[in-house]
Amino acid sequence: MASDGAWEIPPLDDAPDIARKAGTQPGETPADARNGAGLVLVGIGLFAMILTVAIAAFGAEGWALFAAVVAGAALLAGTGLLLFERWNRLARQQRSRDEQPAAW
Repeated sequence: MASDGAWEIPPLDDAPDIARKAGTQPGETPADARNGAGLVLVGIGLFAMILTVAIAAFGAEGWALFAAVVAGAALLAGTGLLLFERWNRLARQQRSRDEQPAAW
């Protein structure tokens, strides 16, 4: 059993620690639901865009304009959330790389 603190027992043979990997572990990515809200908003935006085309084809300009505004807002918000989570994840990875390992 290992701890992440500075008081860990060093390996006796100077072998690399293969029990803990720095990257993502198998099964960790599907359990990560941080992008869920952004993906749902992009899906709503795409559905509203299809709905806009269908409503405009029937000739209801007012409702088509409303659906277009909803589509644009949902697509912009969803894309913004996805980009924000991407930048946040990259910043966290950079911070974890900048941390110094425990001094043996």
